[in-house]
Amino acid sequence: MKNLQHISTIYSHPAAFGQCEQFLSLYLKGVEKQEVSSTSRAAERVAEEGVNSRAAAISSSLAAEVHGLKLLAESIQDQDDNSTRFFILKNRRPDSENHALPSFLLPHGKDNKWKTLVSFTLPESPSGTLADALQVFKNHGLNLTSINSRPSLEHIWHYVFLIEVQGKREVEDKGVMNQAFKELETRTKGWKWLGSWIDQAQ
Repeated sequence: MKNLQHISTIYSHPAAFGQCEQFLSLYLKGVEKQEVSSTSRAAERVAEEGVNSRAAAISSSLAAEVHGLKLLAESIQDQDDNSTRFFILKNRRPDSENHALPSFLLPHGKDNKWKTLVSFTLPESPSGTLADALQVFKNHGLNLTSINSRPSLEHIWHYVFLIEVQGKREVEDKGVMNQAFKELETRTKGWKWLGSWIDQAQ
């Protein structure tokens, strides 16, 4: 690891800051953190500031190479098994059992695990509306694997909830997922199916 005493600002994505808290508190305590849209953008920002910059970035070694930056430290994540997921998105309703996936993503065998992502907003009325919405999935035997929220930008303290569920949405409104979505419509202000995919980590 190189000397880090000259660093006064560090750029990165919020998730990367969260994954490197131990390193930051030990070696860069008190340094200003500037959040940007991606770790690649963080490296780009440092490069834009020039060779005399007192800034650094948490990013990949590839981003450092692309932008001509020197590596100051490597493997600074809190956990060695950190990973980033990427999605292949298609603006089209699935028209086959395999959701018209490219060949390298087609299922192999019977043990492949599917995930589904859905977003929804809640009515501004009685308390417990979030619990009621989540109960829908339990009612249909569906397991939730991730719950996140983001400001809806409609007004203050109003959020969009992003829910990741085990299972997939079948075609032609068949299957348990579609049944759950029909009930979800009665418990939310609005909802949107964002896609289903094979979980390659399983």
